[in-house]
Amino acid sequence: MPATIPFDSIEPLTIIRLWHKFKDECRGLGPIMADVRAGKIEGVKPDAQGRCYIVTDESAALAAMRKAVK
Repeated sequence: MPATIPFDSIEPLTIIRLWHKFKDECRGLGPIMADVRAGKIEGVKPDAQGRCYIVTDESAALAAMRKAVK
């Protein structure tokens, strides 16, 4: 029988983790977070507690992190 993974125990991908994974290709974290808070980066939403930002569309978020957002 294959092992089952309880989905509520899997941590979602956060904007910080995505940035850390690709930081050599991305803008600085400060300007990215300012854009996230202003709603300028697609594919990112706040978590239920409002403590962090969850990536819902990795390719859209990464594309916005790699270039300046207007």
